[in-house]
Amino acid sequence: MVFFYIFEEILQDFYKFLRFWYKDSVKFIFDEYVKSFSIIEKNFSIRLNLKNFFKPLYGLRSIETYFYAIPFRIILIFISLILHILNTLIFLTILIFWCLLPFLSISLFKKT
Repeated sequence: MVFFYIFEEILQDFYKFLRFWYKDSVKFIFDEYVKSFSIIEKNFSIRLNLKNFFKPLYGLRSIETYFYAIPFRIILIFISLILHILNTLIFLTILIFWCLLPFLSISLFKKT
């Protein structure tokens, strides 16, 4: 009876570890990714710049603002795309490393 109890406790601890490591932590990492994605979108707004691509900046209706608006919006869209790609790559790297870390640590300890 005592052996079953100890075995059950070990399994519960193992289940708690797996739930924390692969469910709760992955959800936290994904939530942080979404937060950083929304910050980039708020500051550089690809959709808004594409929607107003041929409109002048700040509602000014002069010929100069038309010439400044298009290159400025192209630069903002390009910067936003680069930041989104970097953000995705960084979070994918963190997520893959986080998921593989238990296996990597076991393999390191097993070799020694």
